[in-house]
Amino acid sequence: MKKLLLALLLLISPIASANMDDLCFVYIKEFGKDDISNAIQEQGCVRNNVLQVVYGMDNASETIMMFHSGRWCRFDRNIGIKGTVLSCVLYATKPRNRLDMK
Repeated sequence: MKKLLLALLLLISPIASANMDDLCFVYIKEFGKDDISNAIQEQGCVRNNVLQVVYGMDNASETIMMFHSGRWCRFDRNIGIKGTVLSCVLYATKPRNRLDMK
């Protein structure tokens, strides 16, 4: 039985691969409503890509980056904010909906 489970696991593991080898790079020069969304669509990014958002403005704050991580990032993976860079695993190609905006 253990050998059967091991064989099954070895056969399924290539199918269960994620897209975490691909990098979705977004540069934001100034804040706009759809900057990240547009960049994701243009590059053809998909769920589980590594998302790196670089904020190229002087007033980029950690609060804004946390807001963006809440809309775009998976929370069962690492989320990094260092300087003006947000790095995480992309949750979906569309942002999460804000319940207070409905």
